[in-house]
Amino acid sequence: MQKPNKPVTEVLIKHKEQQSVEEFATMLEAIAQKLKENGEFTFVRGTEPTTVRPSEQLKIEYSYTKKGEKHSFEIEFDWYTGNEALKKITIE
Repeated sequence: MQKPNKPVTEVLIKHKEQQSVEEFATMLEAIAQKLKENGEFTFVRGTEPTTVRPSEQLKIEYSYTKKGEKHSFEIEFDWYTGNEALKKITIE
C-alpha cells in the first residue's frame, strides 16, 4: 500500500526578536484589529511583505509551559484552503 504524497512544508515567516510586554501587546492588538477589519494582516521584514489571510473558521491552540525558570505561552491558529477547507462530514 502506497502512502499518498504529503505536501511539503513551506516556512513563509520565521522571526524572533526581543520585545517589551507593551510592544508585544501592541503587535497583538494590531493583528487583531487588522483581522477584524480586513480578514488579514501583513508582516513586513525590510521591504518584504508577507500577508496572512486565514479562512473564516480556525482551529485555535493555546499552550502555557514552564521548564525551570523559562515560561512559554504560545497561541497557534490553523486553517485550510482549497479542497481541504471544503471537507466536512455528512450522513447519507
